[in-house]
Amino acid sequence: MVNGLSAVYGELDNGQLATVEELVEALYPRWFDTKTYIEQYTILTNTLDKVTPNIELERWKKIKQSLRFNKSALLDSIRLIAEMGLLLKKIKIKKITEEQKYLVASYNAILRSENAKVFQLKNNFSENEIDKAIKIALVAKDKRRGKEVKSIDNVDCNTVVIHGIHQFTPTILSMIEEVSKYKRVVLLFNYQQQYNEIYQTWLDVYSCFDLNIKSQFNNEFKPTTLLQPSYEGNMLADQIGRLVNGTLIEKSGDISNVKVVEFDNITEFSAYVARIYEEAVKDFHSDEHKKGSALSHMKEQFYSANNSVNDILKVYFPEQFGERHFLAYPIGHFFVAVTNMWDSENGGIQIENMNDIAECLHSGALYEKKVGSLITTFNQTRNYFSRATKLEGDSETDGVIDLLKKLKKQIVKLNKGKIEYAEQLEKLSYFNVELDEIDELIEALETLNMITKLFYEDFENDDNNFKHFYEKLKDFVETQILPTADAETEFQDILLRLLARLEEVEKIETTSTFDCLKDTMAYYLKQESQKGDSANWIVRAFQQIDGDVLKSSTQEPDIIYHFACVSDADMNVKREDQFPWPLTIEFFEKAYEPLDWKYQVYVKSRKEFKHFKRYALIYGLEFNRCKFKLSFIKNDDDKENELYYVLKLLGIKTERNIHDTTEVHQRQNITFDLGTNTSNFVDLDGFRRRICGYRFALESLIENGTKYQDRFLQAKYLEIILANTVRRKLEGQIATEAIMNEALDDSAERLSRYFRFLNESEITDIKSNAKSAIIHQALKDGKIKQFLKVTDIDSEMMRKKEEFIYLHLENENQENVLLGKFKDLTVAEKKQFLPDNLKNASYEKEANIWCQWCAVREKCLESYKSLVEI
Repeated sequence: MVNGLSAVYGELDNGQLATVEELVEALYPRWFDTKTYIEQYTILTNTLDKVTPNIELERWKKIKQSLRFNKSALLDSIRLIAEMGLLLKKIKIKKITEEQKYLVASYNAILRSENAKVFQLKNNFSENEIDKAIKIALVAKDKRRGKEVKSIDNVDCNTVVIHGIHQFTPTILSMIEEVSKYKRVVLLFNYQQQYNEIYQTWLDVYSCFDLNIKSQFNNEFKPTTLLQPSYEGNMLADQIGRLVNGTLIEKSGDISNVKVVEFDNITEFSAYVARIYEEAVKDFHSDEHKKGSALSHMKEQFYSANNSVNDILKVYFPEQFGERHFLAYPIGHFFVAVTNMWDSENGGIQIENMNDIAECLHSGALYEKKVGSLITTFNQTRNYFSRATKLEGDSETDGVIDLLKKLKKQIVKLNKGKIEYAEQLEKLSYFNVELDEIDELIEALETLNMITKLFYEDFENDDNNFKHFYEKLKDFVETQILPTADAETEFQDILLRLLARLEEVEKIETTSTFDCLKDTMAYYLKQESQKGDSANWIVRAFQQIDGDVLKSSTQEPDIIYHFACVSDADMNVKREDQFPWPLTIEFFEKAYEPLDWKYQVYVKSRKEFKHFKRYALIYGLEFNRCKFKLSFIKNDDDKENELYYVLKLLGIKTERNIHDTTEVHQRQNITFDLGTNTSNFVDLDGFRRRICGYRFALESLIENGTKYQDRFLQAKYLEIILANTVRRKLEGQIATEAIMNEALDDSAERLSRYFRFLNESEITDIKSNAKSAIIHQALKDGKIKQFLKVTDIDSEMMRKKEEFIYLHLENENQENVLLGKFKDLTVAEKKQFLPDNLKNASYEKEANIWCQWCAVREKCLESYKSLVEI
């Protein structure tokens, strides 16, 4: 609303406008302070640990686990109850759910403790405090954006007009009550008598104030063809208003061309928005005057009944949604990861997800000779130790470090030719790592173990443990991270502001559990805000329509106001989204006597939210003076959405999104400047090239052969070499079940020591598959009773299978896509390996079903791209 009013009425943009949130936060700064929230969270955590209700112990454990899992929502509910000033003794316990009983019990325990004051919302302000809060609010926007603060000395603050608030919060209502003790407060909202059923939601909410509503019903809007190009949208608003009123006699032909764009899913809609935004960014940067912002250059202004699209857009355009949180940087991931891994009960690192180790190695917090070398070595070797649950093992189990040392010994033997299956093992990624690279990784993991213990080892036994933890963290950032940060980068500035925040949180005298520390870390480690870096939503919510649409009268008429997600599901409100868990509308309607006017207004506004969305849509269409567009998302959460019923009743048709939401990607041809290539190419390299030029480039020209790194392929590879080994071992012997099983067991046991990531069940499945392959290939499906000698042809087939897994693959049309790929190379094909020919050649990616069995598929990603395009 502030943006719209300041754009249309320039005289107001002189220190006379502020958002209601700015006034609320200026009046209750402590309540909205991060430190208060953390303190409250800690108090709640400690309270839940102490509560021991008179119920069965096992049942209480399950309930307690549920409460802990939803602790943030539980705290939001307690804060809401505190903001509303509900008296717990007046709650009708018999009419609330079991979860709500524990909510009440937890809050009651807090109120009986010495911490009750932390949950009290300030009241009984002095007139001087009210004046100060109003003035802080009036300059808040300029301060936040780093602009020169306008003088407000001459602004009359004796009358406060609150305009266009439908969704009242308890703090807004408390602010109104406190300000009205000293100031004249005017509540203002738009009303159009001719659409009284649409606008009735405003009367329903504001009548709860128990005040006379002074109305001006004689200023009716009527669509006119003089308002081009908005006439069609204005007419649609009129038709919706008449339909809801029950006064629509005949549908107007003026809306016969209106269509609603149908997006298949939220991802498609996000891609559409992203394209519009990227074009706006280009226009903004090409504008030498840099007027406005990138958002103001968007040809379509988006307003959505469902704001989840911004969750996707944040990933692609994080800079548009405010400054990145410290924890969003790699070094921030480091602290999250080590916290995730710490086992507070046993006092050591417990690995539940190897990606936590990867985050630490990728963060830059651990020394490496070359940037990226640690994570590269880790990814090459991770399958070897993927079943480890600790960094350092014990007498019973090996840790990651122990297994890396064993791998190192095996590589030494392999290099000396003192290990069986040497030729086969060379195709496994973890046997293709240099010894000094393993040493570097071991050293980094030992450092990681030391750092983690430094932070957490004595945490549970320490008073004021939060303070002491963040003192250690502050010292680590100052001595280990800040000196390595580039002075010219944004990140160093963030580190300095993080340290400023840590100066403040050091003052918090808090003792709680390690789990509480994990839960609140994101609040503690948020750097102090930088001026001008507030979030600017690419897709705005429907609540912002009533102010923003005022700007349309001052904008170019070709601008499009796009009202999105107008499906039945999105235009309505899910009951569980109305209040934080475990509060529900039934709690407020049945369990508490609604005597206070603030209670009445708040609950009524929540119940009326779906009617507010309907109002916002018609208001946007009614007062928009530019072009308009409507859209909805057809499929969401495995459910098929229907177009908003009001639009269907008007006969509005839908049309599929026909805009190309993906950029045109030309097929990329890779070329290599090889110099004088001395590789000794063999027929296998030619087979690779026939299948896929890009695979040939990676495997034959760069990696010197197939190197299986993917866990799935490594397991499949074991199946191949197990079957080949047993066939060679049993050639000429009588084919009995016992002999075959004994050979399989013996070979599997010998091989499995090199495939440590596989469990017993997987080994059993691999032996079963290898046995089936042997029976099919060597015994002709059981038709012969003796293992034949392995011929040269058999050996060739074995060799090729070890390199390509499958020599026959059928597509959905039952066509063998590998037909002819393994025939002898022609003279012309062999000439392709000459250095000059390799240098001048291009290496195209060729996606097909063989990609599933390709050792470099995770580097190529062409198969995933083809899946998306389908």
